[in-house]
Amino acid sequence: MSLVKKTRIFFHFSTRQKFLFFRALFLSGLVRFTLSFLPFRKVMKWLGTDSIETDKLPDPETLQYRTEVKTALALADRYTFWKTECYTRSLTAKILLRKKGIPSTLYIGFYKDETGVYKGHAWLRSADMLVTGNMPELHLYQVHSFFS
Repeated sequence: MSLVKKTRIFFHFSTRQKFLFFRALFLSGLVRFTLSFLPFRKVMKWLGTDSIETDKLPDPETLQYRTEVKTALALADRYTFWKTECYTRSLTAKILLRKKGIPSTLYIGFYKDETGVYKGHAWLRSADMLVTGNMPELHLYQVHSFFS
């Protein structure tokens, strides 16, 4: 897609969506920097309470914002020059939702593939929606830890 077309599409977004996109882009970079250079104990403060899940019931009042966060993160991932992995996306979404007082649970899971290699994945759920990390193989992952 050309830069002109991308620019036109961007200008069709609402002001709120544009602002959320830039927040997601900035926070994603900040989270990536933090994960790369600061001790993990600093990151632990962002994760939330260990081994406590939030409600899985649908929450129609926050559905629009949760969907907008999901979209903003997907767009921001396309335009970053740093590698944005599942853990970075999940932590960024958790911060964005927390700022609005929307509860979420970040999951970290692993599974052993057919060659015996362990694979890790992180995803974020808020109410009944997977905000980040949804993939067809998600059911294969065994949850190792979760944070609310």
